[in-house]
Amino acid sequence: MANGKSICRRGNKIPVLLAAIVCIGAIPSVTVVSDDAVRRKLYLQRTVSVCRDGDLVFRYGNGFWSPYFRDASLKDKRFSHTGVITFRNRRPWVVHSDAHSLTGVGNVRLERLEDFLSDASDFAFFRLHVPQGMRERIAAVASSYLGRPFDPAFDAEDDSRLYCSELVMHAVNEACGRSVILPTVVNGKTVVAIDDCYRDKLVGKVSLLRGG
Repeated sequence: MANGKSICRRGNKIPVLLAAIVCIGAIPSVTVVSDDAVRRKLYLQRTVSVCRDGDLVFRYGNGFWSPYFRDASLKDKRFSHTGVITFRNRRPWVVHSDAHSLTGVGNVRLERLEDFLSDASDFAFFRLHVPQGMRERIAAVASSYLGRPFDPAFDAEDDSRLYCSELVMHAVNEACGRSVILPTVVNGKTVVAIDDCYRDKLVGKVSLLRGG
């Protein structure tokens, strides 16, 4: 560099190469979004618009234990995880209990609905056919469990620790004042299977097109 000008002799390709690198680096990166990703985003946005306080959300995820929890259901082997919808600042969140797939350590926590469904290959919403005030009570009871430890022993009779479908059972039954959700016996053990949460006729599937 001399007097602010670069020296470029015949055969000297280094300045040209550096200029090319600089130009390439100056080009803003472009994120390519597939049509499937766009459709999925729009679908999730529509989904968010139809759910209400106290709705039950179910998903089939890609976690290590997802097939195990799905197959624990005796009739409808579709979902592997569940939670309760609660609205905060007019946005839907999910109260659910999960844990690290290797350590089994976790707790009841709050997660944005969009994030809860982001990796799901299948999902659905169910709503209890009860007054809205009672559904809001379901959301409130579920929220009162936040921070409670995950139950790696899957003991449906001890609510000091909760796994996902057990949380849903206790929240619904306490809010409704009766046993809407009942546990089942799987391989000789009493557990709350995923499909137990929507077996009662009081629980109906929510249409993602109409919102009810």
